[in-house]
Amino acid sequence: MMTLSVIVPTLNEEKDLSRCLESLNYLDATVIVVDSGSQDKTVEIAKKAGAKVVEHPFESYSAQRNYADNLVNEGWILSIEADVTVPPELALEISKAIQSDKFTAYKIERINNIWGKNIMHSDWGPKDDCHIWLYKKGSGEWKSQVHEEYFTDGKTGKLNNRLYHHNYDSISEFLDKENRYSELAVKQHTQFPWFWPIRDFIKRYFWKQGFLDGYHGLFLSYLQSIYFITLSVKNWEFLHKRVDD
Repeated sequence: MMTLSVIVPTLNEEKDLSRCLESLNYLDATVIVVDSGSQDKTVEIAKKAGAKVVEHPFESYSAQRNYADNLVNEGWILSIEADVTVPPELALEISKAIQSDKFTAYKIERINNIWGKNIMHSDWGPKDDCHIWLYKKGSGEWKSQVHEEYFTDGKTGKLNNRLYHHNYDSISEFLDKENRYSELAVKQHTQFPWFWPIRDFIKRYFWKQGFLDGYHGLFLSYLQSIYFITLSVKNWEFLHKRVDD
C-alpha cells in the first residue's frame, strides 16, 4: 500500500484552513502544514485538526513547497493551498490512483470560485487551471518564485475529478495578492512587452470567452491586464532606484 502525505503551505489562513483540513478527512493521509509565520489562529487550527505543523520562513512559493516535500520520506504527495478543498469523489479517485504504477504524477483541474461565482472561462476555468498537484516523492521539483509549477520527467496522467479553489472573496483581496505577486516578479526580473496588457485582455475576454462569465469575466480580464501595467511601472521604479543608489 502506497502512503499519501498532504502538504499545505500557510500564512495567516485562519479564514480558509478549517474548511481545507476538514475536506481531507476523506483521505487516508498524513497532513503537514508548513507555516511561514502566521500571526492569526492558523497554527492553532492546524494542530487542533491533527495536522503536523512545521515552521519555516518564507523564501518563495516554490522554495516553500520544495522544503515541505523534503519533510516526506516516501510515497505520494498532494500539495495544495489552504483555500482549496478536496471533494469526496476526488479523494476516492486519488486513493485509487496512488496504488497504481502507471504514472508518477497527476494533473488535476481546479474550479476557481471568485467573488462568489464559479469561473469557467476567462483563462481561469478548470481546463486552463490544470496542473500537477499529486506526485510521487522525488519525481520532480517545484520551480519559479511566482506561480510555481511542479516539473517532472516522469509519466504524467490526469484525474477526472476536480479540486475546488475558494479563490478571492473580494476585489480588494484580488488586488492585494496581485500586488504581492508583482513585488516577487520584480525581484525575479520578470518583464513583458509594452503591448502585453492589451494582449492579455483580448486573450482572456475574447479568445478564452471571458464574456461568458458575465461581469466577473470582464473585471477579471481587466484587472489581470492592470497587473502587467503595474509590473512594468514597478520594474521602472526598481531600475531607477538602482541607478540613483
